[in-house]
Amino acid sequence: MGKNKKIAVFLVIIGIVLLVAGGTYTIVTKMNKEKKEIEDAQNNVVDKYKKFKEEADKFLDARKEYQNIVVEDLFVESVEEDYEEWMKSFDKYQKVVDAVIEKAKDLSKLCIDKTYPDKAVMTNCQSYMINYETVMNYFVKDVEEFNEFMNEYYEDYKGNKTLYPQYRLDENVYHYVDINDDGEYIGKDK
Repeated sequence: MGKNKKIAVFLVIIGIVLLVAGGTYTIVTKMNKEKKEIEDAQNNVVDKYKKFKEEADKFLDARKEYQNIVVEDLFVESVEEDYEEWMKSFDKYQKVVDAVIEKAKDLSKLCIDKTYPDKAVMTNCQSYMINYETVMNYFVKDVEEFNEFMNEYYEDYKGNKTLYPQYRLDENVYHYVDINDDGEYIGKDK
């Protein structure tokens, strides 16, 4: 074998080794990057869920307060006397729901249609979806029930719609949700 042939074979072998090394490096780098992105997303879910849960936990107290102030005294004879207090209670209740909606925005992007290898993170995502559905659906249902009561007040008792209007919601923001697409709307039918 000639000297040039040996050099050519040697260069081909070096080239193949460099290609394999470069390919391996690229694959390992990509896998490490994906692993880092998943870890970052998981950490983000845990962090965002803690903040979301703090707001979602306030919902129960806000709903109890709403029920004590509004639902327990929801009689047509009470409208004129208690309407202003009812609206204050609704506004306070809605502010809690708004805080939940705000904290849910990032979790929506991180959790919906996503899977993570860490089971605790997946549990956080599932808890977020259940809590968000519960908050939204109970709130919307409470407003609907109040507005149905006000309709009865207007129709049966000739109540003044101008002085005592229904509680209005932006339907683009406040509506029944089935965030996990399981066919159930937690809180809607309860």
